[in-house]
Amino acid sequence: MMFLVVLDDRSGDPLVRDRVEKAIQGMGNWSNRLKNAWLLESRTLGARRIRDRLKPHLNETDRLFVARISRNWAGRNMGAGFPEWMQRRDFGNFPNG
Repeated sequence: MMFLVVLDDRSGDPLVRDRVEKAIQGMGNWSNRLKNAWLLESRTLGARRIRDRLKPHLNETDRLFVARISRNWAGRNMGAGFPEWMQRRDFGNFPNG
């Protein structure tokens, strides 16, 4: 499954982004082509578990958003190889409805 992880590092602590990124890197295939946003592929973790694993790396005022995404995406100027990288990812199945 693919997830979008977005960090609003309101605390201003420069180490928060580094800690969050290192934690994300340990969870699966990832890409960070947008500032403070990552795409993360995980076959075992859902949005809540990803959030819970990242919470210890945040300061009290930092915000974090995690959402599952579908194969229905579009981008612009995302860099060479990005569309191919996305095509190789597992988005899982979404129930009809």
